[in-house]
Amino acid sequence: MEQTKKTFSIRALLKGLIERNRMVHQLSLKVRLVQKALLRYHFSIEKLRLFLQVFPYTMIGFERLFNVYDLSEKVEEEKLEGAFVECGVWKGGAVAVMAYVTEKAGSKRHTWLFDSFEGLPEPTIKDGERAQTYSAGNKSGTLVSVGRCVGPLEYAQELFFDVLHLPKESIHMEKGWFQDTLQKAKSRVGSIAILRMDADWYESTKCILENLYDNVVPKGYIIIDDYNHWEGCKKAVDEFLLKRDLRPVLVNIDSNAIYFQKP
Repeated sequence: MEQTKKTFSIRALLKGLIERNRMVHQLSLKVRLVQKALLRYHFSIEKLRLFLQVFPYTMIGFERLFNVYDLSEKVEEEKLEGAFVECGVWKGGAVAVMAYVTEKAGSKRHTWLFDSFEGLPEPTIKDGERAQTYSAGNKSGTLVSVGRCVGPLEYAQELFFDVLHLPKESIHMEKGWFQDTLQKAKSRVGSIAILRMDADWYESTKCILENLYDNVVPKGYIIIDDYNHWEGCKKAVDEFLLKRDLRPVLVNIDSNAIYFQKP
């Protein structure tokens, strides 16, 4: 009995320390976000407020968050036609920035979110050993969640409609695996001004490009969150560009992500 009490106390202590470290880490990230955002956007309180509001709903780094804001503003300034689309949204933080920009601009542009809202599916052998390890050894490509990057739909709804108060009529949240949703939805999506891809795996990335790339308007933007991070993502992008004989200038956002402008 005494040994059981000691074990329980040690576990409780460790759990408390882990939670404390997590909170300290989150606070440190927020401080860095405030510093970087104020300097980059010339002490704009409006932009800082937006970034702080979406912060709990995104896993992407500061530079990627700023990039999606900047490209969205550029699209509005240049009056490019087409929707804002993100495939792989987690809790919706990055795509919410795009939706906020278009609402502020008053352009009535539509925003589309595609995600399983159940987490990542299984990778395949084309994604490499690191992806398989990350997915607990799974590599069959089966469309079942491996329990990673799980962001339930309710979080995205909360951010869009309760936190940012964005209009429901211009927001479309499509739940399901890309292989089941994109082909059916692409005609409804129509032209695309920004296509942001955060799909991690080879098959998911390939599916997005094959279904939605042709919807992107000339001079529209394609953002690939995992290009320099996951082997399968890079492979799928490179193969697609080679197959289409496309040679766009790939611009690094940070050490992981890139974007390019459609010719």
